Amino acid sequence: MELNLKENQKAQRRLLATYVNVGESDAPQWEVIGAGVEESTIEYNNEVNSVTDILGITETDISKNAPKQSLEPFTIRGGSMVHQKLLDILRRNALSELSLFEVMVVEGYMGEEGSLAAEVHSGCTIEVESKGGSGSVDMPISIYFSNNKTLGTVDGLTKSPTFTPA
Repeated sequence: MELNLKENQKAQRRLLATYVNVGESDAPQWEVIGAGVEESTIEYNNEVNSVTDILGITETDISKNAPKQSLEPFTIRGGSMVHQKLLDILRRNALSELSLFEVMVVEGYMGEEGSLAAEVHSGCTIEVESKGGSGSVDMPISIYFSNNKTLGTVDGLTKSPTFTPA
């Protein structure tokens, strides 16, 4: 899939969107997350192995990655089903359910209108790091992507896009 940017045009951060499925796997309801978060990066956490041979030449391999995205402050907001699901899990102390999320990453700078690059990770873990704050109740989270992903496209960067597997 190709970049849909003009030469030397920078991709705006809003074009990289993360969604959480607040429905069921067979009937997904995608909710975009990140309102009020000024900066969030998907870190790949690569496992890098380097070996220098007897000639002094170094070869480097990346054997795996463990992507993670942190969102802070991630303020609790009315109408957010993601917040509602996480708060319910915490109240019930059903911590194993934190590893049952489907998360979709959409790269709105790849593809074309109506068919943007997307990937859905199943079996992701969402860690709630804390809850509190001063002026509002914040609940910073980290998403641990599973790498059990399906590549595909979405119809756009909308409130609840439709994912089509490749």
